[in-house]
Amino acid sequence: MKILQALLFVCISLSAFSQKNYVDGFIILKNQTDTLKGKIDDLNWAVNPASINFKNVQNIEESYSISQLKAFGIFEKESYIVEKADLDITPFESTALLQDRNLIVKKDTLLPFLVLLKADYSLLYLKDETSKEHFFYKDHQKITELINHKFLQKRGEKVYEFNNKLYQKQLELLFNQCSRKIQVNNTEFEIQALTDKFIEFSECIGCTYTCYVKKKADKAVLTIGLMAGISSERNFFSHNDYYERNYFEAKTKVPSLLYGLNFSISSRRNLNRNILLIEAFINQECIKNETNNYSATFTYLNFVPLVRHQFISHAIMKPFVGAGVNFKYMVSRMEDKSYMGNKINLFLIGEGGVKLNNFLIAARIKVKPMHKNEDVKIVYTKVAEVLDVISYQRVNFQLQLTYLLYNSAKKKR
Repeated sequence: MKILQALLFVCISLSAFSQKNYVDGFIILKNQTDTLKGKIDDLNWAVNPASINFKNVQNIEESYSISQLKAFGIFEKESYIVEKADLDITPFESTALLQDRNLIVKKDTLLPFLVLLKADYSLLYLKDETSKEHFFYKDHQKITELINHKFLQKRGEKVYEFNNKLYQKQLELLFNQCSRKIQVNNTEFEIQALTDKFIEFSECIGCTYTCYVKKKADKAVLTIGLMAGISSERNFFSHNDYYERNYFEAKTKVPSLLYGLNFSISSRRNLNRNILLIEAFINQECIKNETNNYSATFTYLNFVPLVRHQFISHAIMKPFVGAGVNFKYMVSRMEDKSYMGNKINLFLIGEGGVKLNNFLIAARIKVKPMHKNEDVKIVYTKVAEVLDVISYQRVNFQLQLTYLLYNSAKKKR
């Protein structure tokens, strides 16, 4: 318990002193035209942010909600404008679609738009809190949403899913201003395809603004982390020496320490933050029997593939859950001994935790499925009458801290 309390204290202390990711950026306050340069806390927003943290040239930190801003951005990365527009909030997930061809629209909504293309007809992007993607185009002061409407319709006894792709008709009408025909029938409702079409349209009609692209296809984000922790994994150990008629049993009494590396990959603007995580770590388990003056230490190599779902919030701490498997392999090698049984054991994992900047703390439960070959037998080769058997506890717990050594999303561009 003391070890657990100490580890929690270290986690909290390290997290409290972790640094924010401030990079060069700018803001324009509401009802003003002056651009204020400084530094913005770059959170690699998965959804368009509701607020930002900003340091001015005097290094004074302030937090601004989008209602206080006209525009903001990060130099050499991305730029946002804050304006009102009608927002389509019709359910879009297959499990929530409506049997209704009508749209549900939220009028005059204040929104932070990511600028994909700045031109006479600017292309804007928004990903809302439900992970729905929206595209808009701006003609002077008017902002119009491109509608990708999915709905259900009953035909006979069956219900079918339809998508009328209204945005393609909207683009066709808009692009009629061009002297040549721009094909839109096969245009996908995604960043790269729409950006390319608006660039083609802008080049055709000619730009009075300088056309530029601030966001293209997403790139995968790779992280490398250093991990350490404790585990309650306890083994049941029995020793049987038939020759000396000596038999005793023992259990591990103290949590085992673990340390290793992990690697993860995810999409930078994936709202659900579905992360594929691979861990490799070592832990040692010590068995002692004071009555018989016996002790032994076993070393295990663990390989853990895991899928993690990180919940997105604009708070500093971001909770997550995960599930996967733990392959546990005994690597101890003792002289004059051979092993029988399965040295590789499988555990199912469920986890919950929080992320704070570069620190992640996770609590896990590990469950060993029922199967026949669950024991490892250690036979003394010179004295065959001596046998050790290790049985693994079916349910155990693990607490670990990870520090991200490398995050490709935070590399300087």
